[in-house]
Amino acid sequence: MLHRFLVISVVAAGVAGCASTKPAAQDTTPLNPTAVIERHVVNNGIKGYFPFETNELDFVRPNMRRDEHALKGTGTFSSFLIGSHGGTAITRLDRKVLWSLDTEKEQYTECPLRGCAEKARPGARPGQAAQQPEAPHEQGCTLRMASSNFTVTPTGKKQTINGFDADEYRAVWTVALRDKHARTTTSRLSMDLWTTPLTPDMRDAIAMETAYASTYAGAAHEVAKPQLVPDEAAKLMASYLGKSLSAADHAAFLAGMKQMQKIKGYPVSTQLSWNMEGNACAPKEQPGKAQGSSGSTQIPGSASGIASSLAGMFAQKKAAEAADQASGEPILSFTVEVRQLKVEPLHDSVFEVPAGYKRVQP
Repeated sequence: MLHRFLVISVVAAGVAGCASTKPAAQDTTPLNPTAVIERHVVNNGIKGYFPFETNELDFVRPNMRRDEHALKGTGTFSSFLIGSHGGTAITRLDRKVLWSLDTEKEQYTECPLRGCAEKARPGARPGQAAQQPEAPHEQGCTLRMASSNFTVTPTGKKQTINGFDADEYRAVWTVALRDKHARTTTSRLSMDLWTTPLTPDMRDAIAMETAYASTYAGAAHEVAKPQLVPDEAAKLMASYLGKSLSAADHAAFLAGMKQMQKIKGYPVSTQLSWNMEGNACAPKEQPGKAQGSSGSTQIPGSASGIASSLAGMFAQKKAAEAADQASGEPILSFTVEVRQLKVEPLHDSVFEVPAGYKRVQP
């Protein structure tokens, strides 16, 4: 009798438990083709300062986009200062609106496509732009490009990376920069790339992202070609050079990166390092005074903010410290890895604010 009672009790408890557990609401929104693009970036910082990692997962259609990113500091100091944080943004071109989601608090903000106006900082003048950091250089000194050489060599190595069958290339871009005193600095950009042939599915994903970018910009563009030099690397290089180069040579320097298009296939893994050695436009050391401007340090909250902080920290180093470029340590190094690049049917709810989220002021 006791055995029978226990069996009945267990069954009853199971039924009660099932009755109290509500099944997850089924997503009934339509399924539509969506580009899924995921990249992982490891930034070793400038001369080892502020290393961090980011993971970017993007869902894209021609008139809407969802961006999810996670960022964390990886060095001892960076882990403490930057920590780990992320964010989600949904851009709806069809509704001319940008939603920023706080998934932890289940809140969101709503802004125009270009973003909400930032609140003025105390003491800031209207329209005042942030000053871009520059590398230490002699006041009034201008560099010119004396020579430029680009080489790319297939190594013959093959491997599978995140499901992509890839071939390795080694690319080196060397640029000689010279000042009016015939002092020379050599810039050397080295890249180890693993590329894979574009499949129809990958082409569709790239075309969908390009269509979105064209709609966002309000102009028609050709399908974008693979970008071999990461945006973060290009920005850091541009910030480091600052006004050292003439306007024409500065544009030519950045345009030179397009020569990387000689490499065949789509890059699924890129290891990049950038060195500069020499003394062109070297600053004159002032005893007891550090090069660069002083000021308070702000904790960066995004990859672009960290990039500016990196360049700013480097620009404020003493001339003697900046001169150690000859040690062979790269100014900056990146690793970029593609984890997903495909088109798959996803529910329209991916591009909506989840039910129950509270709207708050930006």
